[in-house]
Amino acid sequence: MEKREIARKAAWLPVAAAAVVLALALAGCTSAPPAPPSDMTANASSAPAAASQPALVQVTRRYVVRRGDTLTAIASANGCSTDDLRTWNDLGSRGRLRIGQVLRIVTKSSVAGANTAATASASIPTPSAASGATAESARPEFSDQQVVSETKRHASRVSLVWPARGNVIEAFKPGANRGIQIAGHAGDPVRAAADGRVMYAGVGLNDYGSLIIVQHNADFLTAYAHNRKLLVKTGDIVHQGQAIAEMGDLDNARVALSFEVRRDGKPVNPLPYLPSTNG
Repeated sequence: MEKREIARKAAWLPVAAAAVVLALALAGCTSAPPAPPSDMTANASSAPAAASQPALVQVTRRYVVRRGDTLTAIASANGCSTDDLRTWNDLGSRGRLRIGQVLRIVTKSSVAGANTAATASASIPTPSAASGATAESARPEFSDQQVVSETKRHASRVSLVWPARGNVIEAFKPGANRGIQIAGHAGDPVRAAADGRVMYAGVGLNDYGSLIIVQHNADFLTAYAHNRKLLVKTGDIVHQGQAIAEMGDLDNARVALSFEVRRDGKPVNPLPYLPSTNG
């Protein structure tokens, strides 16, 4: 009953059209050959209902704390309040900044619904500096615009990092499952396995609980399921190693991350794409 209720609520999400296409891809539908990620994005974007309606999309950037930074200066430089910074980063009223600490900064961009994810990703504003507070990626040499360009490139391989620390408690078995499960504790960070763009973030797909799908290039997707809390939204640009969710057990019998790698829409064993040791 709970699953049906979740699915019924999710039907009203603005990304419902994209969810239907992604559900078919993740379910391994055999009635038609799976479309590559770039095609899935195009199909979802061309839905008539979304084509003429503007959408307000939240875009997440990262800021690395420098010596002398204060919450007030960072907030002023990025057009937000100190309360916003505390909320986005789970900082208590007495929380102190540390040099090298990475803060999340959320902005809103009004874009046409027909190309929400791509436009939002490409139109991330550059904030003005104040007391040396300039928003930057943890990997400044690889800009968000480059990530958007990379998602359109065809590639025979993708280089991933482990999305969570823990033992693999369920291996990939073709025909039996679609990925691996990594054990952990509720609230453990779930991290982006590579740079990419969030194609989907929500609870609209049955058996996946709270799900994030990231497109890395025109050939490869990764999926992160059963999360307790999502830290990113559809359209966000994420960087390798960035925390994108908290581990949980939604729609799962145990606390674990269900991690999938899709190549041309088909599930493949994630292990050959990951480092030999986890952590």
